[in-house]
Amino acid sequence: MEETKSVIKEGEFDRSGQYDAGLKSLVRALKWAFGFLLVTITGLMIYFLTAGGYFSVEPQHAVIVMQFGKIDGQPYTSGGYWFFPYPVHRWVKVRTNQQSLRVDFLPAERPDGAPPQALAPGRDSYLLTGDANIIHSSWRVNYHVANSSTYYTSLATPEDPTATDAAEMDVNGFPGTRGPQTLVRNLFRSAVIDVTSELHVDNMLYGKRVEYSDAVQAKFAALLAKANCGIVVDNITLEQVFPPLKTKSAFDEVAAASNTVDSMRSKAEQYAVQAGNEAAAGKTELIATAKTYKELVVSEVKSESTYFRSINTEYLKNPKTVLMTLYTNTLADVLQSLQGKYILGTTGSGFKQVRIQLNPEPKRRPAPAAREN
Repeated sequence: MEETKSVIKEGEFDRSGQYDAGLKSLVRALKWAFGFLLVTITGLMIYFLTAGGYFSVEPQHAVIVMQFGKIDGQPYTSGGYWFFPYPVHRWVKVRTNQQSLRVDFLPAERPDGAPPQALAPGRDSYLLTGDANIIHSSWRVNYHVANSSTYYTSLATPEDPTATDAAEMDVNGFPGTRGPQTLVRNLFRSAVIDVTSELHVDNMLYGKRVEYSDAVQAKFAALLAKANCGIVVDNITLEQVFPPLKTKSAFDEVAAASNTVDSMRSKAEQYAVQAGNEAAAGKTELIATAKTYKELVVSEVKSESTYFRSINTEYLKNPKTVLMTLYTNTLADVLQSLQGKYILGTTGSGFKQVRIQLNPEPKRRPAPAAREN
């Protein structure tokens, strides 16, 4: 069966209408495409002039605006703003709240129950002290971004400064990171190594841990200021510090001996204070007793002096009577304390006499002290 072919010569009109239908379909498709393109362009223009250039600053953040790659003014710290969007303007967010880093100088982890091993450089992290000892420590560093523009321009920050540092290989082929947190960590490690190399191990382990931490913080703040990276240290915390595990028992013995010495010294100081107080109290009591005894002796001497003067006056008047009275009184005083009394005397003619006192004499009262005019 032969196929019928329709040949249209040049200049002849297509009376069948096939080309007219295709042309209409093409025009219709072009209209739809033009309408879609118009809507898209209109939407992009609306977005470009409204939401595309708007941003709001989140709490504890700062926004740096750059116009054609150059920072435009000071960072924005609060509120909402509108700028022409990319490629005219571009903005990045920087965290300004307090950030925390942990920096350790610890030995590598061993399997559970494994005995202490010798430290190996490259595997274990440790510090050398000023008196050639080895210690381990663990630190917590708190800091914040004080100048976000300086922070962003001076450090190798990623496109998103709020992201973590990017991982990369160092010049020796070891895995590492690159970014602001890595810089802060390395500056702090440098401060710890520098300060530790100047101190004795006893001061850092036992006696002066606070002074050790303060010295590291001061050194770290100085390094941050010298780096001019827009970061300010808030505080650091020395979480733990200890000697190598193989030597820990020896350090514990030294610490125990030091504690014993401190305890004995404290007891000695307490005893010295107590003995001093007792001596001071005894001194005061002894002085008071001596004063009282002095006053008593002086009073008795004055009384006897007055009594003697009165007797002397009577003696000058009548010596025999006074002597007899004194003799009788003295004899009565001597015999007063005896229960049975036997008096042996001799008369002028040489005869012995025995006198027995049947009733004791009443106890004589001492003569009252005469007041001296």
